[in-house]
Amino acid sequence: MLKAGFSRVDVTPPLGSYVSGYFHERYAQGVLDPLELNALACNDGENTVLLIVADFIGVDKTYCDIIREKIAVRVSIPEDHIMLSSLHQHTSVCVGVGDKYTRNDVVYMESLYRKYCDVAQMAIDDMKDAKAEISAGETAQPIAFIRKYLMTDGTIIGHPFGRRDEIVKRLEDADNTVRLVRFRREGAKDIAFVNFCTHPDVVKGDWLSADWPGSARRFVEHDLEDVSCLVLNGVQGDSNHSDYLTEPKRGYEHSLYMGRTIADVVLRLWDSGRTMKEEKVGERIGIVSLPTRSDGIEDYEEAKRLVDALAADSNAIKTTAAERARARRIVEMQTAPLFQKLPITVLRIGELFVVGFGGEPFTDYARELRRAMPDTEFFTSCCANGYEGYLPSKEDFTRETYESSASHFPSDLEDHCIGMALSLVKSL
Repeated sequence: MLKAGFSRVDVTPPLGSYVSGYFHERYAQGVLDPLELNALACNDGENTVLLIVADFIGVDKTYCDIIREKIAVRVSIPEDHIMLSSLHQHTSVCVGVGDKYTRNDVVYMESLYRKYCDVAQMAIDDMKDAKAEISAGETAQPIAFIRKYLMTDGTIIGHPFGRRDEIVKRLEDADNTVRLVRFRREGAKDIAFVNFCTHPDVVKGDWLSADWPGSARRFVEHDLEDVSCLVLNGVQGDSNHSDYLTEPKRGYEHSLYMGRTIADVVLRLWDSGRTMKEEKVGERIGIVSLPTRSDGIEDYEEAKRLVDALAADSNAIKTTAAERARARRIVEMQTAPLFQKLPITVLRIGELFVVGFGGEPFTDYARELRRAMPDTEFFTSCCANGYEGYLPSKEDFTRETYESSASHFPSDLEDHCIGMALSLVKSL
């Protein structure tokens, strides 16, 4: 019989820690709500799988590998049965990304390694017989929006800051589906496993916060007696909370509104799920390896001047976000590896397949998965077992958006990622 377990630990970094997510330096001045690791462990009588979801903007693949190795030793399960995901909050920290910040805080990092191992051990120790029920429903009002807008000059941009009057239309609608697996457990708290997709950059500022995923967890646990909630952020690379056709909403209060909206759907779905008959669990990890994108190298000198000027004074030159991103990519090309490596992870829990991408996948990635296997239940995860930046869709590479301009991956990335994911799903 299927067994499921849950655990949680606090991993809030000290004040003064570098806060990641934007183009300017921020250092944590306070804590709005704690940052956590939330873990789900499942066993089918033969195999055990672990999903640990962190309130971090991302964890570098090198550090994910180190953490998974330490967990495997602690709990005696294979490393490739462990999926580490980050929710990508912009009021949090990166782990091991770049040459400084979190990884230079030796005390915090050593504590973090131990807490990852602790939360894994506690989730496994908490495993009890469970029945899994799956359901899905739409939010009452859209809270996620695809940031692709057609402008009056014919361009397509993702961040029309201060240009709302020039917007002709938003090109597509985001997926506002809340997906839920309820684990009914005898003699223990039920577990709500929730999947929703959009950027958690609502709160902003320099106070630490788990943003809308944290508030969704708290509201679910407040509304439902004896329930533990784990939230997984999905394909969010081209979406966020702001609809630029109206006055953009932001701030801590709006993150609470989004969490409340998601929790309302969970409450509505709670007793209406379909029981999953299959109880097998398993996990597979693959690596997509592609040549580093090299277009634009002929513009290196110009790009270097722009990057240097912006480093000296970010307001010195009037440029678009896409132009800045392209310049940085061209400069970084000088030291980039010949190949870009991206982890793709598939975790199976009964009839559910959780597909994790080691970066920020666009909405099209989930659409293509469901189009290819329409009778299969999918959750998706961003920043899974690595954090390799934006993963634009094939279509987006034909546009000069910020995300596609920043990506070191070639334009056929989506095809390789979906191909790898489907192969792993079929192998389970």
